[in-house]
Amino acid sequence: MGLTRQIKNSIQGIARYWKNRKFRKETAFEKKQRYLFDAEKSSRWTVPFFTFFKEKKRFYYFNTVINILEQNKDRFRLSFIFIGTFLIVASSYILFFSPYFRVSPSKVIIERLDSITDVNIAYKSIEDIYNISIFSIETDEVINKLKTLQKNIKHVKISRLFPNGLKIIIESYKPQFFVRFPSLEKSYIITSNGILIYQKINDAGLYFLDLVDPSFTEMSFIDYKEGVAENFMSFILRSRDFLKTTFPTVNIAKFAYFKAEREIHITLESGLIVLLRTANDIDDQILSLRVYNDKNKDFINSWNVRYIDMRIPGKIFVCKDTVLCNGNLKRIYGEYYK
Repeated sequence: MGLTRQIKNSIQGIARYWKNRKFRKETAFEKKQRYLFDAEKSSRWTVPFFTFFKEKKRFYYFNTVINILEQNKDRFRLSFIFIGTFLIVASSYILFFSPYFRVSPSKVIIERLDSITDVNIAYKSIEDIYNISIFSIETDEVINKLKTLQKNIKHVKISRLFPNGLKIIIESYKPQFFVRFPSLEKSYIITSNGILIYQKINDAGLYFLDLVDPSFTEMSFIDYKEGVAENFMSFILRSRDFLKTTFPTVNIAKFAYFKAEREIHITLESGLIVLLRTANDIDDQILSLRVYNDKNKDFINSWNVRYIDMRIPGKIFVCKDTVLCNGNLKRIYGEYYK
Protein backbone atom coordinates (compact mmCIF):
# COMPACT_ATOMS: atom_id res chain seq x y z
CA MET A 1 0.00 0.00 0.00
CA GLY A 2 2.88 2.39 0.80
CA LEU A 3 4.29 1.98 -2.70
CA THR A 4 0.91 2.58 -4.33
CA ARG A 5 0.29 5.66 -2.18
CA GLN A 6 3.69 7.10 -3.00
CA ILE A 7 3.19 6.67 -6.77
CA LYS A 8 -0.30 8.21 -6.50
CA ASN A 9 1.05 11.24 -4.62
CA SER A 10 3.78 11.67 -7.20
CA ILE A 11 1.32 11.64 -10.09
CA GLN A 12 -0.93 14.17 -8.31
CA GLY A 13 2.09 16.41 -7.68
CA ILE A 14 3.01 16.34 -11.36
CA ALA A 15 -0.58 17.15 -12.36
CA ARG A 16 -0.63 20.14 -10.02
CA TYR A 17 2.71 21.29 -11.35
CA TRP A 18 1.60 21.32 -14.99
CA LYS A 19 -1.77 22.87 -14.06
CA ASN A 20 -0.11 25.85 -12.38
CA ARG A 21 2.76 26.16 -14.85
CA LYS A 22 1.45 29.28 -16.58
CA PHE A 23 0.84 31.03 -13.26
CA ARG A 24 4.35 30.22 -12.05
CA LYS A 25 5.95 31.49 -15.23
CA GLU A 26 4.08 34.81 -14.95
CA THR A 27 5.04 35.15 -11.30
CA ALA A 28 8.70 34.45 -12.03
CA PHE A 29 8.70 37.03 -14.82
CA GLU A 30 7.16 39.72 -12.54
CA LYS A 31 9.79 39.03 -9.90
CA LYS A 32 12.56 39.52 -12.42
CA GLN A 33 10.99 42.79 -13.58
CA ARG A 34 10.74 44.04 -10.01
CA TYR A 35 13.96 42.99 -8.35
CA LEU A 36 16.64 42.69 -11.06
CA PHE A 37 18.61 45.69 -12.25
CA ASP A 38 18.71 44.72 -15.97
CA ALA A 39 15.06 43.91 -16.65
CA GLU A 40 15.51 43.62 -20.44
CA LYS A 41 18.35 41.17 -20.08
CA SER A 42 16.46 39.19 -17.45
CA SER A 43 13.40 38.76 -19.68
CA ARG A 44 15.55 37.06 -22.31
CA TRP A 45 17.51 34.96 -19.85
CA THR A 46 17.17 31.20 -20.30
CA VAL A 47 18.30 28.34 -18.15
CA PRO A 48 21.65 26.93 -19.35
CA PHE A 49 21.58 23.45 -20.88
CA PHE A 50 23.24 21.59 -18.00
CA THR A 51 21.44 23.64 -15.30
CA PHE A 52 18.15 22.75 -16.93
CA PHE A 53 18.74 19.06 -16.31
CA LYS A 54 19.53 19.75 -12.66
CA GLU A 55 16.18 21.39 -11.90
CA LYS A 56 14.51 19.09 -9.36
CA LYS A 57 11.04 20.44 -9.89
CA ARG A 58 11.07 19.78 -13.65
CA PHE A 59 12.12 16.17 -13.08
CA TYR A 60 10.35 15.47 -9.86
CA TYR A 61 8.35 12.59 -11.32
CA PHE A 62 11.36 11.08 -13.06
CA ASN A 63 13.48 11.23 -9.91
CA THR A 64 10.67 9.71 -7.90
CA VAL A 65 10.33 6.76 -10.25
CA ILE A 66 14.10 6.22 -10.26
CA ASN A 67 14.19 6.26 -6.46
CA ILE A 68 11.32 3.79 -6.25
CA LEU A 69 12.99 1.43 -8.69
CA GLU A 70 16.31 1.74 -6.89
CA GLN A 71 14.77 0.95 -3.53
CA ASN A 72 12.82 -2.02 -4.90
CA LYS A 73 15.29 -3.36 -7.47
CA ASP A 74 15.35 -6.82 -5.93
CA ARG A 75 11.58 -6.94 -5.99
CA PHE A 76 11.38 -5.89 -9.65
CA ARG A 77 14.30 -8.00 -10.87
CA LEU A 78 12.14 -10.68 -12.46
CA SER A 79 9.99 -8.01 -14.08
CA PHE A 80 13.07 -6.38 -15.59
CA ILE A 81 14.31 -9.70 -16.91
CA PHE A 82 10.91 -10.48 -18.41
CA ILE A 83 10.57 -7.05 -20.04
CA GLY A 84 14.16 -7.15 -21.39
CA THR A 85 13.70 -10.63 -22.83
CA PHE A 86 10.41 -9.60 -24.40
CA LEU A 87 11.99 -6.55 -26.04
CA ILE A 88 14.89 -8.59 -27.42
CA VAL A 89 12.62 -11.29 -28.81
CA ALA A 90 10.20 -8.76 -30.26
CA SER A 91 13.01 -6.78 -31.89
CA SER A 92 14.54 -9.94 -33.38
CA TYR A 93 11.20 -11.00 -34.77
CA ILE A 94 10.51 -7.60 -36.32
CA LEU A 95 13.98 -7.31 -37.85
CA PHE A 96 14.54 -10.86 -39.12
CA PHE A 97 11.18 -12.66 -39.37
CA SER A 98 8.41 -10.13 -39.90
CA PRO A 99 7.30 -9.48 -43.52
CA TYR A 100 7.91 -5.75 -43.09
CA PHE A 101 11.69 -6.06 -43.63
CA ARG A 102 11.63 -8.93 -46.17
CA VAL A 103 13.08 -8.08 -49.57
CA SER A 104 10.27 -7.53 -52.07
CA PRO A 105 10.89 -8.31 -55.78
CA SER A 106 9.11 -5.09 -56.73
CA LYS A 107 11.49 -3.09 -54.52
CA VAL A 108 14.71 -4.41 -56.08
CA ILE A 109 16.24 -1.99 -58.59
CA ILE A 110 19.11 -3.04 -60.86
CA GLU A 111 20.89 -0.47 -63.02
CA ARG A 112 23.84 -0.91 -65.38
CA LEU A 113 26.60 1.52 -66.33
CA ASP A 114 27.12 -0.02 -69.78
CA SER A 115 25.15 -1.52 -72.64
CA ILE A 116 26.54 -5.07 -72.58
CA THR A 117 25.30 -6.31 -69.21
CA ASP A 118 21.87 -7.97 -69.34
CA VAL A 119 19.62 -6.63 -66.58
CA ASN A 120 17.07 -9.44 -67.05
CA ILE A 121 19.73 -12.06 -66.38
CA ALA A 122 20.85 -10.05 -63.35
CA TYR A 123 17.32 -10.13 -61.90
CA LYS A 124 17.09 -13.86 -62.52
CA SER A 125 20.42 -14.56 -60.81
CA ILE A 126 19.33 -13.04 -57.48
CA GLU A 127 15.86 -14.57 -57.17
CA ASP A 128 17.00 -16.52 -54.10
CA ILE A 129 17.26 -13.37 -51.98
CA TYR A 130 13.59 -12.44 -52.32
CA ASN A 131 11.54 -12.71 -49.09
CA ILE A 132 14.71 -12.74 -46.99
CA SER A 133 15.20 -10.14 -44.26
CA ILE A 134 17.08 -7.12 -45.56
CA PHE A 135 19.36 -7.38 -42.53
CA SER A 136 20.35 -10.95 -43.46
CA ILE A 137 21.48 -10.07 -46.99
CA GLU A 138 25.19 -10.76 -47.53
CA THR A 139 26.51 -8.41 -50.21
CA ASP A 140 29.33 -10.78 -51.18
CA GLU A 141 26.81 -13.54 -51.77
CA VAL A 142 24.69 -11.29 -53.99
CA ILE A 143 27.78 -10.28 -55.99
CA ASN A 144 28.76 -13.92 -56.49
CA LYS A 145 25.24 -14.76 -57.73
CA LEU A 146 25.39 -11.92 -60.25
CA LYS A 147 28.82 -12.93 -61.53
CA THR A 148 27.90 -16.60 -61.82
CA LEU A 149 25.62 -15.95 -64.81
CA GLN A 150 27.46 -12.89 -66.15
CA LYS A 151 31.19 -13.24 -65.71
CA ASN A 152 31.80 -9.95 -67.50
CA ILE A 153 30.69 -8.03 -64.40
CA LYS A 154 33.58 -6.11 -62.88
CA HIS A 155 32.08 -4.03 -60.08
CA VAL A 156 28.81 -4.17 -58.13
CA LYS A 157 27.50 -1.56 -55.70
CA ILE A 158 24.64 -2.62 -53.41
CA SER A 159 22.57 -0.21 -51.31
CA ARG A 160 19.77 -1.16 -48.91
CA LEU A 161 16.52 0.72 -49.44
CA PHE A 162 14.69 0.34 -46.14
CA PRO A 163 12.45 -1.25 -45.22
CA ASN A 164 12.44 -3.95 -47.95
CA GLY A 165 14.33 -2.85 -51.06
CA LEU A 166 17.76 -3.05 -52.72
CA LYS A 167 19.46 -0.90 -55.32
CA ILE A 168 22.17 -2.65 -57.33
CA ILE A 169 24.46 -0.84 -59.77
CA ILE A 170 26.50 -3.04 -62.13
CA GLU A 171 29.61 -2.15 -64.10
CA SER A 172 31.09 -4.48 -66.70
CA TYR A 173 34.60 -4.98 -68.00
CA LYS A 174 35.15 -2.95 -71.15
CA PRO A 175 34.77 -4.59 -74.60
CA GLN A 176 38.13 -4.94 -76.35
CA PHE A 177 37.60 -6.83 -79.63
CA PHE A 178 34.87 -7.73 -82.07
CA VAL A 179 35.12 -11.51 -82.12
CA ARG A 180 34.48 -13.95 -84.95
CA PHE A 181 34.73 -17.73 -85.03
CA PRO A 182 35.94 -19.37 -88.25
CA SER A 183 33.26 -22.10 -87.95
CA LEU A 184 30.34 -20.01 -86.62
CA GLU A 185 28.18 -17.33 -88.12
CA LYS A 186 27.52 -15.44 -84.90
CA SER A 187 29.65 -12.48 -83.88
CA TYR A 188 30.53 -11.38 -80.39
CA ILE A 189 32.47 -8.84 -78.43
CA ILE A 190 35.00 -9.92 -75.84
CA THR A 191 35.68 -8.03 -72.64
CA SER A 192 39.05 -7.32 -71.05
CA ASN A 193 38.66 -10.38 -68.81
CA GLY A 194 37.98 -12.67 -71.80
CA ILE A 195 34.17 -13.05 -71.64
CA LEU A 196 32.13 -13.36 -74.85
CA ILE A 197 28.89 -11.41 -75.32
CA TYR A 198 26.72 -11.70 -78.42
CA GLN A 199 26.59 -8.58 -80.57
CA LYS A 200 25.62 -8.37 -84.23
CA ILE A 201 27.25 -5.12 -85.29
CA ASN A 202 30.70 -3.79 -84.58
CA ASP A 203 29.45 -0.34 -83.64
CA ALA A 204 32.31 0.36 -81.23
CA GLY A 205 35.06 0.50 -83.85
CA LEU A 206 36.96 -2.42 -82.32
CA TYR A 207 39.65 -4.52 -83.94
CA PHE A 208 38.60 -7.96 -85.18
CA LEU A 209 39.74 -10.99 -83.21
CA ASP A 210 39.34 -14.51 -84.60
CA LEU A 211 39.18 -17.22 -81.93
CA VAL A 212 40.45 -20.54 -83.22
CA ASP A 213 39.08 -22.97 -80.64
CA PRO A 214 37.31 -26.18 -81.74
CA SER A 215 35.47 -26.47 -78.40
CA PHE A 216 33.16 -23.56 -79.30
CA THR A 217 31.78 -25.38 -82.34
CA GLU A 218 30.08 -27.84 -79.98
CA MET A 219 28.33 -25.13 -77.94
CA SER A 220 24.85 -23.89 -78.77
CA PHE A 221 25.00 -21.03 -76.26
CA ILE A 222 28.22 -19.06 -75.91
CA ASP A 223 26.97 -15.81 -74.36
CA TYR A 224 28.73 -14.77 -71.15
CA LYS A 225 31.17 -17.69 -71.37
CA GLU A 226 34.92 -17.42 -71.17
CA GLY A 227 36.40 -17.11 -74.65
CA VAL A 228 40.00 -16.51 -73.58
CA ALA A 229 41.48 -17.13 -70.15
CA GLU A 230 42.04 -13.83 -68.38
CA ASN A 231 45.83 -14.28 -68.14
CA PHE A 232 46.07 -14.98 -71.90
CA MET A 233 43.68 -12.12 -72.64
CA SER A 234 46.22 -9.80 -71.05
CA PHE A 235 48.83 -10.98 -73.61
CA ILE A 236 46.47 -10.19 -76.50
CA LEU A 237 45.81 -6.71 -75.12
CA ARG A 238 49.51 -6.07 -74.59
CA SER A 239 50.36 -7.18 -78.12
CA ARG A 240 47.71 -4.84 -79.54
CA ASP A 241 48.66 -1.81 -77.46
CA PHE A 242 52.42 -2.26 -77.73
CA LEU A 243 52.31 -2.86 -81.50
CA LYS A 244 50.28 0.32 -81.98
CA THR A 245 52.77 2.25 -79.85
CA THR A 246 55.86 0.78 -81.53
CA PHE A 247 54.51 1.10 -85.10
CA PRO A 248 52.13 4.09 -85.02
CA THR A 249 51.88 4.27 -88.84
CA VAL A 250 51.09 0.56 -89.37
CA ASN A 251 47.45 -0.37 -89.99
CA ILE A 252 46.22 -3.55 -88.31
CA ALA A 253 43.68 -5.70 -90.15
CA LYS A 254 42.85 -8.28 -87.49
CA PHE A 255 44.08 -10.49 -84.67
CA ALA A 256 43.79 -14.25 -84.29
CA TYR A 257 44.22 -16.28 -81.11
CA PHE A 258 45.00 -19.99 -81.41
CA LYS A 259 44.05 -21.53 -78.09
CA ALA A 260 45.71 -24.93 -78.55
CA GLU A 261 48.98 -23.40 -79.74
CA ARG A 262 48.72 -20.41 -77.37
CA GLU A 263 49.75 -18.06 -80.13
CA ILE A 264 48.69 -14.62 -81.35
CA HIS A 265 48.74 -13.86 -85.08
CA ILE A 266 48.48 -10.22 -86.10
CA THR A 267 47.56 -9.58 -89.73
CA LEU A 268 48.48 -6.15 -91.09
CA GLU A 269 46.81 -4.41 -94.00
CA SER A 270 50.03 -4.88 -95.96
CA GLY A 271 49.35 -8.63 -95.87
CA LEU A 272 52.12 -9.42 -93.40
CA ILE A 273 51.27 -11.85 -90.58
CA VAL A 274 53.21 -11.49 -87.31
CA LEU A 275 53.40 -14.72 -85.30
CA LEU A 276 53.83 -14.23 -81.52
CA ARG A 277 53.80 -16.60 -78.59
CA THR A 278 51.77 -15.75 -75.47
CA ALA A 279 54.47 -15.22 -72.89
CA ASN A 280 55.70 -12.56 -70.52
CA ASP A 281 58.27 -11.40 -73.08
CA ILE A 282 55.65 -10.43 -75.67
CA ASP A 283 56.88 -6.82 -75.53
CA ASP A 284 60.41 -8.02 -76.31
CA GLN A 285 59.11 -9.96 -79.30
CA ILE A 286 57.58 -6.79 -80.73
CA LEU A 287 60.75 -4.81 -79.97
CA SER A 288 62.76 -7.43 -81.88
CA LEU A 289 60.34 -6.95 -84.76
CA ARG A 290 61.05 -3.22 -84.67
CA VAL A 291 64.82 -3.75 -84.69
CA TYR A 292 64.53 -6.13 -87.63
CA ASN A 293 62.26 -3.71 -89.48
CA ASP A 294 64.71 -0.82 -88.99
CA LYS A 295 67.58 -2.92 -90.35
CA ASN A 296 65.59 -4.05 -93.39
CA LYS A 297 64.28 -0.73 -94.68
CA ASP A 298 60.76 -0.82 -93.33
CA PHE A 299 59.91 -4.23 -94.74
CA ILE A 300 56.75 -4.28 -92.59
CA ASN A 301 55.02 -2.04 -95.16
CA SER A 302 56.63 -3.47 -98.28
CA TRP A 303 53.96 -6.07 -99.22
CA ASN A 304 56.81 -8.49 -100.07
CA VAL A 305 56.67 -10.68 -96.93
CA ARG A 306 53.94 -13.19 -96.11
CA TYR A 307 54.74 -13.79 -92.47
CA ILE A 308 57.44 -13.25 -89.87
CA ASP A 309 57.81 -15.73 -87.00
CA MET A 310 58.86 -14.22 -83.63
CA ARG A 311 57.95 -17.23 -81.49
CA ILE A 312 61.44 -18.68 -80.88
CA PRO A 313 63.53 -16.58 -78.45
CA GLY A 314 66.55 -15.04 -80.15
CA LYS A 315 65.49 -16.08 -83.66
CA ILE A 316 63.42 -14.55 -86.44
CA PHE A 317 62.04 -16.48 -89.43
CA VAL A 318 60.80 -14.62 -92.49
CA CYS A 319 58.75 -16.22 -95.28
CA LYS A 320 58.29 -14.37 -98.57
CA ASP A 321 57.09 -16.94 -101.13
CA THR A 322 53.29 -16.76 -101.05
CA VAL A 323 52.59 -20.33 -102.16
CA LEU A 324 55.18 -21.87 -99.86
CA CYS A 325 54.20 -19.69 -96.92
CA ASN A 326 50.49 -20.41 -97.27
CA GLY A 327 51.26 -24.11 -97.42
CA ASN A 328 53.25 -23.89 -94.19
CA LEU A 329 50.46 -22.00 -92.45
CA LYS A 330 47.77 -24.42 -93.62
CA ARG A 331 49.82 -27.46 -92.61
CA ILE A 332 50.34 -26.12 -89.06
CA TYR A 333 47.09 -24.24 -88.39
CA GLY A 334 44.60 -26.12 -90.53
CA GLU A 335 41.66 -24.67 -92.45
CA TYR A 336 42.01 -21.23 -90.92
CA TYR A 337 44.70 -20.45 -93.52
CA LYS A 338 43.05 -22.23 -96.41
